[in-house]
Amino acid sequence: MYLKKLLLTQFKNYSQARLDLSPEVNCFVGNNGAGKTNLLDAIYYLSFTKSFFNTIDQQNILHTQNFFSIEGEFIKGEIDEKVRIAVQRGEKKSVKVNNNEHRKFSDHIGSYPAVIITPNDTMLIHEGGEERRKFLDGMIAQTDKVYLNDLLMYNRVLESRNKQLKLFSEMHFFDITLLESLNEQLIRFGNSIYQKRQLFLDSFIPVFRKYYSDISSSHEKVDLIYESHLQENRFEKLLDENENADLAAQRTTKGIHKDELEFMIGDFSLKKFGSQGQQKSFIISLKLAQYEYLKEKTSIKPLLLLDDIFEKLDEHRLNKLLSMIAHDAFGQIFITDTHYERLKIVFDGMKSLQVKYFSVQNGLINEI
Repeated sequence: MYLKKLLLTQFKNYSQARLDLSPEVNCFVGNNGAGKTNLLDAIYYLSFTKSFFNTIDQQNILHTQNFFSIEGEFIKGEIDEKVRIAVQRGEKKSVKVNNNEHRKFSDHIGSYPAVIITPNDTMLIHEGGEERRKFLDGMIAQTDKVYLNDLLMYNRVLESRNKQLKLFSEMHFFDITLLESLNEQLIRFGNSIYQKRQLFLDSFIPVFRKYYSDISSSHEKVDLIYESHLQENRFEKLLDENENADLAAQRTTKGIHKDELEFMIGDFSLKKFGSQGQQKSFIISLKLAQYEYLKEKTSIKPLLLLDDIFEKLDEHRLNKLLSMIAHDAFGQIFITDTHYERLKIVFDGMKSLQVKYFSVQNGLINEI
């Protein structure tokens, strides 16, 4: 699979843009703030129906305009597939494939798999558990529609239960039948999600460790430790035992929405004790393992989006990453950088790759 054409209309800082892309490597070159990352985000939109950087759709419309659209032509095997995403102020977002509109955006997830590596990825280490749960869920959901549906349903029931707990407190009444009905749904979806998270990590962690060893040229032990309330007890018992605590807090205090993924280096927390180099190697290894997992599960080489890697990686890690890219394990790649000459030197040494360079200057794009 690869993206053959990309057409933007009034998206972020682009009034109009059209790109005919290489099936292998595409480099977007320009000064900081010129709009290089916005091109990666447009491609991300085509895969996930939302922005990686700003999930409020209407804030991605070009200033003073009323709508944006992103159109992409994908080649999957011998088949052309045209994807169009459009957002208009005051209207529902539209996602179409070959002019057929998706009724549910979740139906689109996984059709055009992609992995993005950005400087923002350090949030996975330094922010709270929600960021790590999103990363975990995003990996599984791209290959498992049932998981995605269970996750959406769990969050919907969780929201209803929390609203009801708050209402019980405000109105000074308690309906045990209603709470038990919500508990039953929460347990059904929560148990399914918990089991699939465990199974996923069992297969994912060895791949992640292999990439860490390759990227860092190190034999130090790294690990992902999955922590869940459901490891302590059955979900039914947790909800029953914490009913009074939930009523007092006016929210659901136990469940898979509190799961955590601890990043470990040796026997220590990566966040607290990992060096900057170790943290960079850890994140890149996570993303490359994600790529391999998606490729194996979908039998499609995902798009690989690399934002500003030359500025953020030291020479050793960069060379390791680029040597991997040069092999056939990866599919279509998109890279942003501020220096054309730097990219040219790197890819001129990889004669087998088809590389296109695009100059990006304040919403204007020209092939070099």
